[in-house]
Amino acid sequence: MASDDLNFTNRMFTTNTVPLRYLVIPKCGCTFIKNLLWRLEHGDNYANQLRVHDSDEDFLRAGQLGLTSDDIRREIHAFTVVRNPVDRFYSLYTDKVVGKGYLKYVPLRATLAEKYGLNTNAVTADEHSANCDILIDWLTRNLEDEVDLPKEAHWTPQTYRWNLMRRMDLKLLLLSDLNTQITALAGDIIPILPNLLQELESNKSKKPVSKGDVITRELRKKINKAYGSDRKLFQKTRDAWSKLDVEATKNAQVPRFSAIFGDG
Repeated sequence: MASDDLNFTNRMFTTNTVPLRYLVIPKCGCTFIKNLLWRLEHGDNYANQLRVHDSDEDFLRAGQLGLTSDDIRREIHAFTVVRNPVDRFYSLYTDKVVGKGYLKYVPLRATLAEKYGLNTNAVTADEHSANCDILIDWLTRNLEDEVDLPKEAHWTPQTYRWNLMRRMDLKLLLLSDLNTQITALAGDIIPILPNLLQELESNKSKKPVSKGDVITRELRKKINKAYGSDRKLFQKTRDAWSKLDVEATKNAQVPRFSAIFGDG
C-alpha cells in the first residue's frame, strides 16, 4: 500500500472485534462513537468517558490493518457523522467558550474576551446572543486568514473532511438521529448495539440557555453563511435519510457519500 494512502486510512478509527470504520469530525458525536469503539474493543467502558479523546493513540486505525482507501470503499460499515452547522456552532460555544471545556482547550475564550469583549459572565439569552455574535464574526475571519489563532478542528467546517468522505465513499449518519441510524448501519454485526448505546457518554454540552432563545434569525443567517458548505452537506444527508423508513432501514440502504453527492 502506498504510504500516502496510509495518511487517509489511518484517519479511520476501528476495532479488532468488528469491522466498523469511523472518520472523526469534532463536535459531531465523536465522544459517543469513540466510547462505543472502546467498549467493543475492550469489553468495558472507558474509565472516564468524557476524557476518551486522551487515548486517541490507543485506538486501532484502519491503516494498521493494511486497509487501503479502495478496501474501505468496498466495505459496508465505514461511516462518519454530520451535524446541522447551527447546532455544531452552539455546541462549540456552550462547551469551549462558556462551558468548562475552555479550561483544557486552545485560548479561544481568552482571545474573544480580551480582544473582542466577550462576556464570560453572561446569564441572559440576550447576553449569550451577543457573545455568539462575537464568536461567529471571529470564526468567519479566522477561517479566512487565521486571525489571532490557527484554525482548529473543533471549528473548521465539516467539509474539510470532504475529500476523505469521497475517497472512501463513507456512509453518512446524522447526529440528530444517531442511535437509530447507527443501529441501522451496524446492528447486523452488533446485535446488542441498542443496549450498548444506552450506556455510553455523549458529552452533550450543558446549555446555559436554550438554543432557541439565543440563536436569533440574524445569527442563524451568519452561521449558515460562514458554514455554507456544511449546510449543504447536512441538508442533502438529511434529505437522503428522509426518504427511508429509518426504523426498518437495513445496512444496504444507509446512504453513502456517492449516492448523495455523486462524484462530489
